[in-house]
Amino acid sequence: MNHQVVEELAHAGEASPLITHEVEQLDTFRLTSTTEIAEEVFLFRLFGKPCFPRRELTTITGAAKSGKTFFTSMAMACGAIEKSPALSDDVHPQKGTGSVLAMERIREEPLKVMWYDTEQSRNTTKEILVNRVGRMIGNADKTPFPDELFYVFNMRAATVKERRDMLGVAIATYRPDIVVLDGIADLLTDINDGPKAQELMEQLLHLADEYDCNITTVIHLNRSGEKSNLRGWLGSALMQKSFEVFNCAPIGQGELFSVEMNTSRKYRNDQKLYYRIGDDGIPVMVQHSEQGRDAQGRFTSTVDKTEALNQEYIIHHDDAERSWEWDLRRLFGDAMGNVPSMSSEQMMEAVMKLSHIRQKQYYYRVLDEAVAKGVITKTFDRYKRVTFILSPPR
Repeated sequence: MNHQVVEELAHAGEASPLITHEVEQLDTFRLTSTTEIAEEVFLFRLFGKPCFPRRELTTITGAAKSGKTFFTSMAMACGAIEKSPALSDDVHPQKGTGSVLAMERIREEPLKVMWYDTEQSRNTTKEILVNRVGRMIGNADKTPFPDELFYVFNMRAATVKERRDMLGVAIATYRPDIVVLDGIADLLTDINDGPKAQELMEQLLHLADEYDCNITTVIHLNRSGEKSNLRGWLGSALMQKSFEVFNCAPIGQGELFSVEMNTSRKYRNDQKLYYRIGDDGIPVMVQHSEQGRDAQGRFTSTVDKTEALNQEYIIHHDDAERSWEWDLRRLFGDAMGNVPSMSSEQMMEAVMKLSHIRQKQYYYRVLDEAVAKGVITKTFDRYKRVTFILSPPR
């Protein structure tokens, strides 16, 4: 018998004495049933549902002039505001521990907020900080502004490399609880550079994890206006890596605005926030119904009734709430059939036909959920048009 084979048989079952550096590094990522993991910590609640978790990415998207900066301003104000019974019910209807509209800070003590602004001019950044965020936190002109809670950097004049490099320096130095990165596209020279977009995601996730903060990114939608169609390869990477995605939209001629949670890895929130801008430039919460009308002018429901949907693609749960969910893999798998990819229009037509979904607004929610759960993947064809492919089962 071969001498080498004899040696191998003699040592069969013995633990290998060779533990390489690579193996040691790999083991630092291993999880077992007894691994102790810190509990998830959220910074805010929106309509009572936790959101903006530490060590994760939150993404805010919307078309131009859709209220994205207003929503980030609310988050920044909510992080710094103290409980005050003297504030307006319109701005602080909950009057909880640090609340702005329907958003409430979870912990009692204020948060340290970092705003890394790459879009506005220096004058606009300061105007928003002092006259918008400052008013929302109840800061009067005669009261010193709480600069110790805000680390605001206007990076518009910096190079792309400087913005990338100094972001890490800023977070490591000032240790904020939440970082608002407005906008993330300015950290890349080309938002359709897939490898660079992936590198940026890795950098942000590393910073969020190492410094125990939430990093909130702001990115525009593509011109199609689809809520899942964030701009470029960078937008696709954000859809995959973000813990949650919020969509901002104007209503009518922009007299009202809405904020809606598109996706979340844990706390789904179907309740929309509606607000208008008061005469003093401060958001005021309003009640609003977005019912549409059919061809005859009759009101239609924006959410399909379960009974009207194709039960073949619905999973019903045997619980007290009689809850249900879409069988997303079966639905999108049948919609695609044997084709390798589908355009946005083809996917919408096929899925709505199979599922009996009638409202496009509801279809987009189902599409967002399928992308978030890894059932389908958004990509681009050679003409830079959005396409979808069916992801392999996990």
